Amino acid sequence: MPNLLQVKLYGCEILKRVAEPIKELTPEIKVFIEDLIYTMYETDGVGIAAPQVGYSKRIFVCDPHYSKTEVKSPIVCINPEFIEFEGEYMSEEGCLSVPNIFEKVRRFETVKMQYRDMAWNLQTITADEMFAVILQHELDHLNGISLIDRISPLRKMALGFKLNRIVQKSQQMFNSVEVIKKDD
Repeated sequence: MPNLLQVKLYGCEILKRVAEPIKELTPEIKVFIEDLIYTMYETDGVGIAAPQVGYSKRIFVCDPHYSKTEVKSPIVCINPEFIEFEGEYMSEEGCLSVPNIFEKVRRFETVKMQYRDMAWNLQTITADEMFAVILQHELDHLNGISLIDRISPLRKMALGFKLNRIVQKSQQMFNSVEVIKKDD
């Protein structure tokens, strides 16, 4: 059975880093991807990126239809890159790393993306509207960009108290992990 991974919260340093490309699909990475998929579903996400669980590699998984159908059809994206953008779309987004905050974000309406799948095959996908938003949101995580980086400074100030609480919780989680490591 896959493992449930701990989701890192806003304020965690790894969320600000640009993730490193995957050079080859190792058995360890395949196990990690299974854990990432399991974590996405267990946390009721429609997508999750490797940095969100503390692994700074260019991998994300998503399932844009899961919330509507409850049929699991995860898409695994390794080393994804956008190759085309078109239009403009406003979406209300949430993020597993910024719990209980939903903000309007301006995104491209349609995107075309290349990535490697679980069999290491090169794939191309074109997505629009909410599916395109999910891809852009998750690829942002691989580039060290969070939902909060996409909102206006004024809105960020208005969320100051909530964001500070999330950062404090993130630091508490980090400190408790450090204590556990020191005791082992």
